[in-house]
Amino acid sequence: MSVALVAVLALVPFAMTLRVAPYGPVLELGLAALLLVATGLVMPWRWPTIAAACLLVTNHALALWGTDAPVDIVSAAGFGTALYFLLQFSDLAHGMRRATVSAGVTRALLARLVVFAALTLAAAMTGMAAARPVSKVLPAVLAPLLAAAGALGVVTALALAVTGAGRRPQAAPPS
Repeated sequence: MSVALVAVLALVPFAMTLRVAPYGPVLELGLAALLLVATGLVMPWRWPTIAAACLLVTNHALALWGTDAPVDIVSAAGFGTALYFLLQFSDLAHGMRRATVSAGVTRALLARLVVFAALTLAAAMTGMAAARPVSKVLPAVLAPLLAAAGALGVVTALALAVTGAGRRPQAAPPS
């Protein structure tokens, strides 16, 4: 089931990019990303799916830049959520390869992923709602500084999450 879900989740960012810019180079880069996803599903490697996600993000950014598309937070959140689920379910498919996993574990993972996506969307919407009034007060010169501060905040949060994950106590091996 998760292999089919990964394939469908790879088509979502590809289709969103083609909706923005239905041009030949965009199609070719997207097809290359889909080929990498298929390679990642068939082979026991994780790197093709990660490379495909990077290629999908780059392709989408180039399509948005090339068409001078307006900012759309809902599409951006949908694209990011689809990529997140693509990477998570791809990792799940690799982890569950030749393994027996109960339905309760799968349900708990799905519930956690859905809650994470909902919280991410809520945070993005709250940020956009707060940014509108602030953008009218602050001069445009400060926009790059605020973007850099936001990026620094994201990197700091990721670093804290990674170091926190490394400090978690390991389960005792079965005796």
